[in-house]
Amino acid sequence: MTDELNFLDLVALSNITPGLVVEKFGGKINSSFFDGSNILGTLRIKGLVDFTANFPGQSIISVTETGKSILTEAEEKAKAPFDTIDYAIVVQLQGGKRSYVDVGGAVNLRPRDLAMHLYRMGKQQYLVYDIKNGSIDIMLTEKGLLQAKAGFQQPQTQAGTAGNGQEATMPSAGTQQSPPPVTQMLPKSEEASDIQEGKALTDIENKIASNKKMKSTNLVIIAVIIIIIVVLLLFARII
Repeated sequence: MTDELNFLDLVALSNITPGLVVEKFGGKINSSFFDGSNILGTLRIKGLVDFTANFPGQSIISVTETGKSILTEAEEKAKAPFDTIDYAIVVQLQGGKRSYVDVGGAVNLRPRDLAMHLYRMGKQQYLVYDIKNGSIDIMLTEKGLLQAKAGFQQPQTQAGTAGNGQEATMPSAGTQQSPPPVTQMLPKSEEASDIQEGKALTDIENKIASNKKMKSTNLVIIAVIIIIIVVLLLFARII
């Protein structure tokens, strides 16, 4: 039956104090005696409370072990940081006051899980709720509204800190960081290899240029020799 727990059940359960009697419970949650009795009847069916009859006196309400475990779980989860589901809830509530049934339908969350999230957000002052005549209306606080406008941000407790003890900063959604230079991205071995290859290419180019120069010189020498031979032959014929 605890899987059927809803936010109204959890709030009502958290308002039960030691020695509280059935006859005064309605006033405790700003509801009539009839509405208060209906809520207590629901809690009893779900195994969360019981009554101790003191005839002809008043009936004292006692929280069962199951009810106590639910409250303990809610208090533990109330210490958890703000998460994406909480953000989805504040987005739904920024349009105005809503019931927990409407919120649960909008975020598609089962009643028990929704109850734990709403309870935590109330403890952390993202929202407040108003109980009246056996129903609850939920609305955002200023903190919750600012969170809805700002968008979801990772809590600082999970963001981590830098090695020097300072908080690590995250880039904003619209900011793009320039990539590091290629020389920083390459491993040192690859960078050294690239330098060596560049030097080798330069040496090869120098050798090619030197060879071309030598060939040109050789051609000039050969041409001069041929001219000298031709001149000598012409001179020999004349003689």
